[in-house]
Amino acid sequence: MRIGELAKRTGVSPKTLRYWEEIGLLPRPPRNSSGYRDYPEEYVDLCRFILRAKALGFKLSEIKEIIDIKLSGGRPCVCVTEKIKRKIEEIERRVEELRRRRRLLESLLKGGGEGEAFVCPIIESDVELEDEPPRPLVPNSEEIPKTCETEQYHERPL
Repeated sequence: MRIGELAKRTGVSPKTLRYWEEIGLLPRPPRNSSGYRDYPEEYVDLCRFILRAKALGFKLSEIKEIIDIKLSGGRPCVCVTEKIKRKIEEIERRVEELRRRRRLLESLLKGGGEGEAFVCPIIESDVELEDEPPRPLVPNSEEIPKTCETEQYHERPL
């Protein structure tokens, strides 16, 4: 099938499909005698997998890693399980940070707003910040988990 049909069947734009191919997320399809991409039927399922994984919060690099494991004959579900556990931990960290921020903002609403300030007395009020400074919602490079090693997900002979 040509790129327009794949786009229509998956809801992914041709531009996105070309990008996914460029970054190696989609394997390069064969080309027909006219030079057009000729996508095999399984690309529909592959695109749907990519869209589902994105909806679950996986980054394109993570999705590529999972697909690469599968295409090389490995078993990606072990890797996926590890990634899901890390995503749940990250969500918990984000939820706690958002709770801390909410408490702070509620304190500002209750206690701020009066007196002199450089810009806004609400934000500049003397409301105590919690002991721990707010963590960024995006982990720093030291907190980013290592990726799954493709080789460890291949079946090994006994």
